[in-house]
Parts: sequence; C-alpha cells; structure tokens
Amino acid sequence: MPQPSNDEDDLKHRLRDICISNGGVSFGVASAEDVEALPRVHVGWTIDTMSKKPSEVLPDVKSVVVFGVESTDDVHELEVHVDDETYEYPGYAPLARIRSRLTEFMKERDHRAVYPYEEGSFTSFKAIARLAGIGAFGKNSLIISPRHGPWLRVGVVYTDAVIEPDGAFEEDLCGDCALCIEACPADALKPYVVDDKLCLVGLSPEERERNDLRPTLDVFEPQLTRRTHVMCTACQVVCPHTSDERRSKAVAMDACRKAGLIRE
Repeated sequence: MPQPSNDEDDLKHRLRDICISNGGVSFGVASAEDVEALPRVHVGWTIDTMSKKPSEVLPDVKSVVVFGVESTDDVHELEVHVDDETYEYPGYAPLARIRSRLTEFMKERDHRAVYPYEEGSFTSFKAIARLAGIGAFGKNSLIISPRHGPWLRVGVVYTDAVIEPDGAFEEDLCGDCALCIEACPADALKPYVVDDKLCLVGLSPEERERNDLRPTLDVFEPQLTRRTHVMCTACQVVCPHTSDERRSKAVAMDACRKAGLIRE
C-alpha cells in the first residue's frame, strides 16, 4: 500500500477541517484497496443496479474520503415528491455542500476527486463508512455511530491522493439487541438486511394511496403537504444508541414507546 507523505498528512487535516466547517460531524478515510475488495452488492430502492468497484470510476484511485452529517430533528427526514420523476431530500443537502467543497479543494491541489454517483456508479456507502472507521453496520442496515447513533447520512469521494486510512470500525454495537427489527411497522428488517420492497421509505406515491396502509403511514410517515411527508424512523428511534433528545424530536417516538420498545 502506498505510504502518505507529510503533504498528504496535511491534506487529510485540511479535508477534515473542510468537512467540519461545512456542517459535517464525522470524517474518515478508507484505502481504495480495502474498498475495492468489498463484494459487489445489489443497490436497490429506485436505483436497482449492481455496485461498481472504485477503479471502474477512477482507475488510479488511492483513497476514499468519507464524511457524515447528522439528522438532529425529523425536519431532516423529509421526502419531497417534486414531480413524477424527481424526489428531494432536504436532509441530504449538507452532504452535497461538503462534497463540493472537498472536491474543489482536491482539484486545487492537483488531485483528481470524483463523487461516484455523478459518474453513474453506485455502491454501498455504509460498507465504506465502516471501513473508514465511522461506525458499525447495524441490524437496522444503517451505520451506527457511538456518538451519533443511527442518525448519520454519509457521502464519499474517490481520489488519487494517498491519504492515511483510519482503519475499519470493528466493534459490535448491536449485540443481542433486536429492537429495530421488532419496531419496523412493515416487517422489512432482518438482521443487517432491509427489504426495500417492504420498507415504508421505499413506497411510491401510488403505493402511499393504499387504504390498508393509511393507518400505518399516518403514524410513522405523516403527510405534511400533498407532496411532502416525514420518512419512517422507527428502527432508529428504538435503537439504544439514540439519545433521549433525538428521540423526542421523532414523530415515531410515541408509537414506539406505547409498544414498549424504547429502553428508558
């Protein structure tokens, strides 16, 4: 594995500073070699394709920069149905800002830096985040951070710069706990796997009109306007790594508490 120089050490600190100053709460680096070794996976939801290797996006990739922002309130959990083909997620906007700042800075330093989705390449950001030391891959199929719980949204940038990797997150933060699986109102969870065909977050606008789903959606995915609703967070609300403060800002809290799924 290529060894970082002093200049690259400085680069890592500068990149971390850019991340934090633009609203990020987590930052890490994985080696491209480790990410390349990840198995190809099916990327579901509306994407429905197989993941690609970093080298298929950036042939001389050396490092993968990972950054995360925190959902501190359910206002960050909104899905806006703009039109028949377009959805917007305001809670993801800070990731785009951080990604833009990081890639601009890298290019100023004569490094290549690309966001894989912009290149038509899709991969498991969560698997990469674990390799970069951001957190554990939880039974709710989300990254769980010791500090931020399961409320991180993560982004990645591939670069040809050699940057010291942080090492994978190896601790098991779930143990015997299965509260997230019990709490899922759609029975979409198995340990470490989510069925995107069942998860409420993946429902199409047409499916959301089903009368049999309306009572569940009113509780876990309430409609705010004709085109805007809160996405379900039940599996996050019950997670023992969720703080009381964050739990109090979740629309699913009352239902999960009444079901006896919140550990006081």
